[in-house]
Amino acid sequence: MTISVKHLNFFYGTTQALFDINLVAEDGDTVVLLGPSGAGKSTLIRTFNLLEIPQTGELSIANNTFDLSVAKADTKKIRQLRQDVGMVFQQYNLWPHLTVIENLIEAPVKVLGISKEIAKQEAFELLKRLRLEEFGDRYPLHLSGGQQQRVAIARALMMKPQVLLFDEPTAALDPEITAQIVSIIQELQQTGITQIIVTHEVSVAKKVATKVVYMEQGHIIEMGDASRFDHPQTEQFKQYLSHSE
Repeated sequence: MTISVKHLNFFYGTTQALFDINLVAEDGDTVVLLGPSGAGKSTLIRTFNLLEIPQTGELSIANNTFDLSVAKADTKKIRQLRQDVGMVFQQYNLWPHLTVIENLIEAPVKVLGISKEIAKQEAFELLKRLRLEEFGDRYPLHLSGGQQQRVAIARALMMKPQVLLFDEPTAALDPEITAQIVSIIQELQQTGITQIIVTHEVSVAKKVATKVVYMEQGHIIEMGDASRFDHPQTEQFKQYLSHSE
C-alpha cells in the first residue's frame, strides 16, 4: 500500500475544509481527484506531502507515517516525506533565475548530495525523454506554458519520488499540450510510480485514472476504480459527469 489516509480533518482557522477523509492507493495506482471548485481537491493533495498540515488523522505515504492527532510532525520527517513524494504545481514554480538544467539539478545536488556531473547526466536523460533536450540552457521565461510544465515534471522526477502529486497539471494548456502531459502521465504509469492528480477535466481523468475520488465541499462522495466513469454509484457524481460532457 503506497498511500493510506485515515480520518483526516483539516481546518483553515475555524473553517473546516476536509471532513473525515479515508482513502487508500496501491503501488502504481493513478488516483484522480475530481469535483467542483471548492470541493477540497487541492487542499487534500497538499496534505499528502504536508504542505497543508491536517489537525487530525493518520497519513502513511511512501513508507512515511504521521499520526497528526498526536503531535506536530518534525521537520526532518517532513523533509524525508517531500523527497519521496514529488509535486508538480499548476503554476510550475520554476526558479526564473536558473536555466532549465540548473532548475533540474538544484535539489538532487543540494538535498540528495549527488555530484553535479551525475545530476546533469540524469537531467539530460529526462529532458530527452520529455522531448525538451534543446531547452536545457534556456530560462523558464523563454519557454511556453506547456514546456514549463514538462520541465516542472522533470524537476519532480529528478528526486526519484515513489509518489508524484499533480495539482491541475493541464489547467490553462491548449488541447495539444494537454495531450502531451497525458501521454507523460501514461508513460510514468509504466514505471510503477504512484500518481495522484487533481483535475477538473473529466476527459483527462478518463484517460489516466485507475481510481477516481469524487469530492464535494470537503467530503469524499464517491470512490472506486475507473469503471465508475461509466457506472457512477451516487447521484452527485452522475450529475457532475453529465455536466462535464
